[in-house]
Amino acid sequence: MAKSGDEDEQAIDRLTLYMLKETYCAAAGALMRMNPSAADALFQAFERQIAEALQRMHAQRSEGPDSTAIALAVGDRIAEILEQAHRRQFEPATTVPGPEDRSLKAVREAGISSEAVEILADLQRRFPSP
Repeated sequence: MAKSGDEDEQAIDRLTLYMLKETYCAAAGALMRMNPSAADALFQAFERQIAEALQRMHAQRSEGPDSTAIALAVGDRIAEILEQAHRRQFEPATTVPGPEDRSLKAVREAGISSEAVEILADLQRRFPSP
């Protein structure tokens, strides 16, 4: 029995995500071994870029009426990938919540929506700066 076009598209999307995740994980691991401080700076830049893109998706409703829910789901999925790639899920939680990070404070003061600030805050909790 032949697959429908929708099943093929789902398979393509699933395999594309898998291959990108595996490639990103391999590249992140290599970068962390070669230069941990550069890796940390690069990962923080990625996280900011992702948070900003999710904020735009929410604000512009680019995915229709469910844009906010979609943005949150995408954020959750990407956060899982970043956790795996950065190997942070194996590190014990030793950081104690302290004063608000300066970059988070700047984002909050820039007038970005509270949802986007929370997404960024969640990313920062998951991937704290050393």
